[in-house]
Amino acid sequence: MLVRTNYHTHHRLCRHAQGTAGDYVEKALALGFKEIGISDHAPHAHFDDDTRMRLEELPLYLADIERTRGLYGERIRILSGLEIEYDPATDAYYESLLEKVDYLVLGQHYLEGDPVKNGVSYTFDLESGEDLIAYAKIVREAISTGYFAFVAHPDIFLATYPRFDEHAEKASRIIAESAKEHGVPLEFNANGIRRGLIESEDGKHYHYPRKPFFDIAEDAGCKILLSSDAHNPKELYDDAMRKAERIIERWELTVCETLSLDDR
Repeated sequence: MLVRTNYHTHHRLCRHAQGTAGDYVEKALALGFKEIGISDHAPHAHFDDDTRMRLEELPLYLADIERTRGLYGERIRILSGLEIEYDPATDAYYESLLEKVDYLVLGQHYLEGDPVKNGVSYTFDLESGEDLIAYAKIVREAISTGYFAFVAHPDIFLATYPRFDEHAEKASRIIAESAKEHGVPLEFNANGIRRGLIESEDGKHYHYPRKPFFDIAEDAGCKILLSSDAHNPKELYDDAMRKAERIIERWELTVCETLSLDDR
């Protein structure tokens, strides 16, 4: 294993994952992990409500993590987190969440634009170079707030874009330069590997992680954090994670072993 930590870990409350905090922690202990963060999709009124916990369920989620800390906290460090998109109109909400959890993960799945659902466009539907730049700019703005401990799947905006062209490069540099400036890690996300290989004008590759993006991130001196993005306790360290480790070594990327919250 390259690392024995994971900070991108989901919970059954988001309706597309399995397991409680206790289930993940028990698996982490069996794997010899020294630290784990539970970071399910946070409620947010502006974004799709079918793939995140309801606002009234947030206390249940936090209580589950606290109960798990009481059971296992002497054997493994357990952090509480939430993954959430950034909406500039709701800054006070992020501040309130940070009073309840140890960290927030920026998982930008939507972009303001042609309405697909609730007035936003899904990241997997981005087709134009302008969309990519707009996505990168909202990620840059989010990073600059200081609310987010790391950026989940930072190259997800390339998932269905047909080629790594000048727009893709510019968007990648916007994100990488901002992450470097603010010391915010960029995640190397194993869930993109679970999604399987695709064919594009650039050949066969995963939706994400994408090598051209991480070449730019590495050149910029960004911190890179390997995460499972586990939606099932079995995914904490599975074939996708093993493939991710091999890819990281082949691409000669430098990853940080633990997530530092001291500078947030």
